[in-house]
Amino acid sequence: MPIIQNETDKKAVIKRYKRRSMWAEVWRNFKKSKGAMTGIIILIVVLSACTIGEFIYDYHEDIVKQSFDQRLLRPSWKHPFGTDQYGRDIFARILYGGRYSFSVGVVAVIISFSIGTTLGIVAGYYGGVIENIIMRITDVFASIPSVLLAIAITAAFGQSLLVLMFAVGVVGVPAFCRVARASVMTVVGQEYVEAAHAAGAKNWQVLIRHIVPNSMAPIIVQCTLRVAQAIITASGLSFLGLGVPTPSPEWGGMLSDGRAYIRDYSYMTMFPGLAIMITVLAINLIGDGLRDAMDPKLKR
Repeated sequence: MPIIQNETDKKAVIKRYKRRSMWAEVWRNFKKSKGAMTGIIILIVVLSACTIGEFIYDYHEDIVKQSFDQRLLRPSWKHPFGTDQYGRDIFARILYGGRYSFSVGVVAVIISFSIGTTLGIVAGYYGGVIENIIMRITDVFASIPSVLLAIAITAAFGQSLLVLMFAVGVVGVPAFCRVARASVMTVVGQEYVEAAHAAGAKNWQVLIRHIVPNSMAPIIVQCTLRVAQAIITASGLSFLGLGVPTPSPEWGGMLSDGRAYIRDYSYMTMFPGLAIMITVLAINLIGDGLRDAMDPKLKR
């Protein structure tokens, strides 16, 4: 330990040993995770290809334009991933379809987060009858298989991109509700919360200033992991013909289109499947890194 000889040395030592903020500590731990950094790099590459690939590889007409003299061509320099049964470029459709898959994943998680977290915070903070009502309703929804629930919502409201986002979002509400409730219950009994109540703070002030900020860590991790799950669920619905309406490209829909040709033209399902797998893997790596960074005790 350094010897403090004067006021300047004292300030230097205080600055050196000053405790980092929670988020600075999380970022420091997160950067140490090779898996998380790998996931970020992969995700940046995939997102960049889906968003700015159009300006590098002019594929706009290849997305929906049918050209039967170009149908079922195997991968080549002109068509890196080959063409489908209608002569459409699979590489172009994967790049453009990524926008749909990511949009569904992000918007669905926003819906799940907004509804589930709000209900979970209310249940965990107030407890009693309110908690029982919220959690029993949550249990009912959680008891229904997610795919069946999403299919029921899609069948009730019709097939469209917005309905797909809503259906996948509703499926994720129980998970967010349970995580938020558990997180809030660990914070409610803390001394600083009791001190705030003793000082005369109102419930909404305690929630905003103390409960919500200190309960967000596991919820943020849940957000990351649910994006990957939402992409898989949306792809599954599209595979069943209940996702993004054709001819708009979506990775799950492309898998469905290629299943009839899987024996002779396996590339039609292989490349969309790889796109889903790589994207979900990258997001899960980031989620695992966040989980370990926010709670180092979970690291093995």
